[in-house]
Amino acid sequence: MQQRKNTVNCAVVGYGRYHDFGRMHCRWIGACEELNLVAVCDIDPASRERAAREFPGIELCACVDELVSNDDIDMVSVVTPHFTHAEIATECLRAGKHVIVEKAMAPTVEECTAMIEEARRAGRKLAVFHNRRHDGNYRAIQQVIAQGTIGAVFHVECCEEGYAEPQQWWYSEEEKSGGVFFYWGPHAVDWVLTLVPSRVARVTGSTQRRVWSQVEIADEVRAHLWFENETTAVITFSRIAAIRKPLWRILGTKGAIEDSKVGICQGNYIPHYQELLVGDAGEGQVRVVTVDGEEKEETLVDYLESDWLTYYQDMAAAVLRDEPLPVTGEEGRMTVAVMQAAQESGEKGGVIIEMSDYE
Repeated sequence: MQQRKNTVNCAVVGYGRYHDFGRMHCRWIGACEELNLVAVCDIDPASRERAAREFPGIELCACVDELVSNDDIDMVSVVTPHFTHAEIATECLRAGKHVIVEKAMAPTVEECTAMIEEARRAGRKLAVFHNRRHDGNYRAIQQVIAQGTIGAVFHVECCEEGYAEPQQWWYSEEEKSGGVFFYWGPHAVDWVLTLVPSRVARVTGSTQRRVWSQVEIADEVRAHLWFENETTAVITFSRIAAIRKPLWRILGTKGAIEDSKVGICQGNYIPHYQELLVGDAGEGQVRVVTVDGEEKEETLVDYLESDWLTYYQDMAAAVLRDEPLPVTGEEGRMTVAVMQAAQESGEKGGVIIEMSDYE
């Protein structure tokens, strides 16, 4: 692969046995003018062979030790199961590499904190790959709120539901995954925390174990959030909901937003996501209701374009020009803290957890 000038040399750890996520990172890196893909690391020989076919000329490594010994590599994207993130990220940071870790940042707040502290000691950048902030439907929702169309937001609901048996893999193992929330929850929690300009004060949770007894994780988890500005939020992930709720329901003092993604692929999923650098979040619209006195008006707002490439462009700017990180380690840790608190609360019967306990 031809070397670019004035660029950040990048490597990806974990090419992709599930969902092709590592391949997606390679494609996004390759599409950024200020980034240069130079290496892929994967323990699976078949994955390395596939990476070599799809990205000719890159270096191939079977272990992280081999990868970090390459002084030409400036930044490493860790695209492995999140229970491995802390160990891999720490090794890369100690070797002087900037690091991006996929979402969720880790299964526990403690591991997130360890990575953040290691990055500070190493004087290197640490970011979390919450690229789904750039989804077209979410960008449309942000735009409506920023324009003041529905007034001040006071309640947010984000819900991903369905009725389907979970597959038997590491996400279904409680200790490795952190629980059922850690599959889809990183998207939803990060979205909600980004929408509400206030610190989370308290969290409660509820869990249901009713149907899928062959796996360790719960069938459903529901998180209730109270923010310091008195906004509230409810985030749900369920595998036992035979009737779905809208993905988004947002209430404001002058109106409301609803996004069901009806007619395309309901929920947070985006068709052909693995093949898109930028693109539509599916052809859809956000329903917006505004209230003026006794008058109520309803409009439909088209989804904006999804621009996931922006994440890596912002990361390049952070490394080369010390501009702000697209998503900081502290932000990634707060997402994990909310999920961890909700699941712990649910397993203890819904006790209230003060988020100061996680700081």
